[in-house]
Amino acid sequence: MSSPRSQSPFLLVLLIVSLLAGLSFLQPGLTIGGTALRPVRLLADVLRKDPAASQALPPPNGPAAPADLAATRALMVDSAAAPAAAATRPDSAATPRPRAATVANLGGLDSFLAALRQTKATGSQTRIAYFGDSMIEGDLITGDLRNSLQTAFGGSGVGYVPVNSITAEFRETIHQSFSPNWREYNLVSRQVPGTAPLGISGHAFLPRVLPETAGPADTSWVQFRAGQQFAPLRRFVEARLFYGPGAGADEVLVTTNGHQVPHTLPGTNAVNELVLRPGVPARTMRLAFATHAPRPVYGVSFESPQGVVLDNFSFRGNSGMSLTRIPAQQLVAFGNLLDYRLVILHYGVNVASASVKNYGFYERAMTRVVDRMQRAFPNASILIIGMSDKSSRIDGEFVTDPSVPRLLAAQQRLAQRNHAAFWNLFEAMGGENSMVSWVEDAPALANRDYTHVNSRGAHKIAGLLYAYLQGQYANPTAAGPKPKPAPATGPDSSARPAASPAPDEPSSR
Repeated sequence: MSSPRSQSPFLLVLLIVSLLAGLSFLQPGLTIGGTALRPVRLLADVLRKDPAASQALPPPNGPAAPADLAATRALMVDSAAAPAAAATRPDSAATPRPRAATVANLGGLDSFLAALRQTKATGSQTRIAYFGDSMIEGDLITGDLRNSLQTAFGGSGVGYVPVNSITAEFRETIHQSFSPNWREYNLVSRQVPGTAPLGISGHAFLPRVLPETAGPADTSWVQFRAGQQFAPLRRFVEARLFYGPGAGADEVLVTTNGHQVPHTLPGTNAVNELVLRPGVPARTMRLAFATHAPRPVYGVSFESPQGVVLDNFSFRGNSGMSLTRIPAQQLVAFGNLLDYRLVILHYGVNVASASVKNYGFYERAMTRVVDRMQRAFPNASILIIGMSDKSSRIDGEFVTDPSVPRLLAAQQRLAQRNHAAFWNLFEAMGGENSMVSWVEDAPALANRDYTHVNSRGAHKIAGLLYAYLQGQYANPTAAGPKPKPAPATGPDSSARPAASPAPDEPSSR
């Protein structure tokens, strides 16, 4: 004879199954207190829909999304979190929806292609700025793309690296460490003081202001060690330190190959640079700052005067719209020093939301971003990379999120209206539901969040992007503006726009 206690687990399971079965009959779109309820599909993994009658993605339509900042922020998701569940749709197997229209690539890389041609012919420098979110964090995609371009067109170095980075612990193309006494401001800081306007990476760093009795141990410092993943990155041939205006007595102590050399930090421009060329290419470089008043330091670029330089400007959780927080005059100042020939904008995963039917607000916000880039970097082509595939679980299956084709169409319109190039990464990956196959491949190319690719997937995307750029290079549509000649080279260290050169770095021989 069974006791009532032994029947309790069975009754509890029966109650839960009955409750879930009842919830299965809820109509899609039901809300309680303004919160939309998700219908439960108790047997979704057993009763699969007929693939021939599966629903295709809806075309872009519906009411406009709010353009205010609060609504915009509500659409952003942290790149480390799993993707939010998409809005569900009523079953309509008998009336499948038409597939979303294909979003075509757009040309517009003439200036960049002309610069590449001159680099190939004369060895001049072609510089690329690649802005993105967590999709390129830790030099994902950009690391492989940089290596392919440097292998084909020459050049060395990892490009621009900010003083501090959340990717420092896992980035393989360069390793860095830094003292804890830096004060950082960035794109998500509530307030940015006038003494530290944001730089091109969306960051500004203030070293510790030293008192009169301070010693070397009190300085703010940053140390870089060359990555060994790719051959062009294994030595520092040339470094360029970027910093803001400050007191004339400020110094930086530079240590390379075991040799210490102090340098003054002259310059009162919005952005100044100190060029460091070790007598022998170095594996490590340490910079310790002795500043006597607030003075922003932005980052260091490791590069060669020839070939391709590609700067990775990743910022986790960014939709791209917040780039307008970088003052326009700061972008212009960096543009005067860096002379970009290609600016890539790669965003989407932090703005895509199945509940948004119209991305007009995104087009308007990103138009302001593109306009700033075009004004700051007048010699550069602009390339907008379309949204990658992203999956959401709908009726028990992972499928392409309905937001993807809508956002892709908005990004294409953004490029077309602003005379920028457009590359459809979604189609290059394989189109609809390609993310599912990338996750389920052995070995997998993407993470189980069905949004972010892993290192293998990043390598594949870099190959696809490189093939696209090479295809454009092989079939130019116009000659474009003539790039500037390559700068003179030589083992020295100089500050620009300072009137006199800084002392030479000693040779380690």
